[in-house]
Parts: sequence; structure tokens; C-alpha cells
Amino acid sequence: MKKQSITLFLVMLLALFLTGCSGTDKQTADSSENNHSQPESAKRVFTDSAGRAVEIPNDIKKIAPSGPLAQIVLYTSSPDLLVGLASPFSAEAKEFIDEKYQKLPEFGQFYGKNASLNMEALSAAEPDVVIDIGEAKKTVKEDMDKLQDQLDIPTIFIEANLNNLPETYIKLGELLGNTEETEQLSEYCEKVLSQAKEVKENLKAVDQKSVYYASGNAGLNTNAEGSFHAQVIDEVGAKNAAVGVDVISKGAGSVVSMEQLIQWQPDYILADSKDVYTLITTDDSWKELTAVKENRVYQIPLSPYNFLGSPPSVNRIIGMQWLGQLIYPEQYQLDIKQSISEFYKLFYHVKPTTEQISAILENAQ
Repeated sequence: MKKQSITLFLVMLLALFLTGCSGTDKQTADSSENNHSQPESAKRVFTDSAGRAVEIPNDIKKIAPSGPLAQIVLYTSSPDLLVGLASPFSAEAKEFIDEKYQKLPEFGQFYGKNASLNMEALSAAEPDVVIDIGEAKKTVKEDMDKLQDQLDIPTIFIEANLNNLPETYIKLGELLGNTEETEQLSEYCEKVLSQAKEVKENLKAVDQKSVYYASGNAGLNTNAEGSFHAQVIDEVGAKNAAVGVDVISKGAGSVVSMEQLIQWQPDYILADSKDVYTLITTDDSWKELTAVKENRVYQIPLSPYNFLGSPPSVNRIIGMQWLGQLIYPEQYQLDIKQSISEFYKLFYHVKPTTEQISAILENAQ
């Protein structure tokens, strides 16, 4: 009887053991099956400004610009994600750009007269996405598709002009997942654009000032009325003196004559370099202009980028504040030195010294 009890006990114990193992195996299998059926997605679809639905990584850690304009915007929002440059930083820019970014490899640019994109070098850097920022060209959709096929890297276009920069930064934040910083940049742009719009709408025609943008070796090249590169002049409520001129958006812009300038008699002359500023203020051929006689010739600030455009990127936002305060001080009421300090800290990630701000504004006040 005792032996039978022991045998029965052992049989029951074995059954319990086997049932336990089976349950454990089933739970493990179920858990494994659940994990397999719900994997974390590594991709998402982003619709760019050209209406293209592009599959991109969920977490973007490396980006490359398609050209200089894109480079500036991407530097302002996400410098640590850049794996290379479209073009080297200028001598004026290097003073305000951390050296580690200056050492990034150069890929060249996709668009423009200096188009020379090094596909091999760009592919070797393995960016998660290549980003083009700027005006929407008629062929932008086809261009981006072609570049994406050639590189086998997602390629995104985000539209940017002076008036839609707030939206540009919001779109860029959605792409890169960097919404906190891009919202700050968007809000700053919106504030500047809104002030300029209000001033422009409230200006009487008789109070509008005319401005001539002097460039080229002789100061007789200009970004005429209607030029993409002269938007700042119009947006602050001024009139572009160069009217009735064929608009040339590439190179040095439109060529005009001294006779035309004398006929236009601009209220203000803006020189795009120190050499042009010196020429206009010292050469006898310019002395017939009222702006020269009345000392209303100014040098456009150039560091780290030309305030009125070149390239025509977000640098024009601080340009609007500078030019607005210069010609309409009562309406803008800005401390331009403080504005420069704020803008550079937010957009260029550097706090300029008092000496640097004075140098930026040399001949510009």
C-alpha cells in the first residue's frame, strides 16, 4: 500500500512538471510571437514641398545640404547633424562659425552656375537624407527624383523664400524631429516679417524712400526691382530705384549706367563691399547724386553673410531689421546692435562681442 502511494505521488509530480514546462514554453512562444508581429518601424513617409512622398528614417542623425542656401538654413537649425558642406565658409563667416564645422568635407552644389555636386563624396558620407532648400523651380520634382535615384539616398525639397521662412522652419522641424528649436527660429522670423509688413502698410507713398543696391567693380551692377535678390528692399517698405531694368537673377545682376542713376536720384545707396563704398564716396563721377552729397551711402554688412542676400537665405531676416531701422528709424525703433546680438545667438549659435558688432556695422549706420 505504501509503495502504491509513492508511485502515485511520483506520477502526479511528473505530470505537474510537464504541465509547467509546457506552459512556460507556450508563454515564451506567445511572447516571441507578439514581439515579432509588432516590430518598431524604422521608416516613415515625409511629404516635401514639391508634393513628393519620400520614405525616410524615423530618426535622422546625418544630413547633407544640396547647396549654399540650404547649408545656411540647416546650420541655423541643426549644425550637429551636418556631415558635409555645399561650399566652404567665407572668410567673413569663419569668424562666427565653430572650427569643427569648417573642417567638414565639401560636396559641391546641385544647382546654380557653380553646380559641381560630387556624388561619390556625398554617398561616402552616408547622410540619412539630402535636403534642398530654396525657390521652387519648375523642374524641382523631377530634379529631386533624379538626384535621389542617382544617390540612392532620400532627397527632400523644402521651399524657402523671404516671406515663408516661418513655414520653412516648421517644415524642417517636422522632417528632422527638432521642433523645439525650429519653432523658436520660426517665431523670430514671423516677428520680423510682421513688423515690416505693418510698417509697409502704414507708410504713405510720399514717405517711401528709394534705394539703389550697388554692386560690381564699378558699382553699376544692381539687383533691380522684381529681383529675388532684392526682396529685402521691397519688404521693408522702400522702393527699388532700379526700375524699368531687365531683371537678371544670376551673377552680378543687371547692369545700369550713371545716366540712369542720375535720373533715378535714389534717396539711399547701399554698397555691397568696402571697395564699392569707397569708390562711391570718393570718386567724382558719383558726386552728382543727392545721396552722395547728403551722406546717405552705406555699406551693407557682410559678416557672416551679406545682410541683403548672397546667398538669399535667412541672413535676410537680420537684413530687414538693419535696413528698416536705417531708413525708417521712427517706425522700426530698433537697437540694431541688440538685434544683431540676438539674431546671431539664435541663428548662428554665437554671441558676438561688442568689437565684432562694431566691425559688422562699419560704414553701415
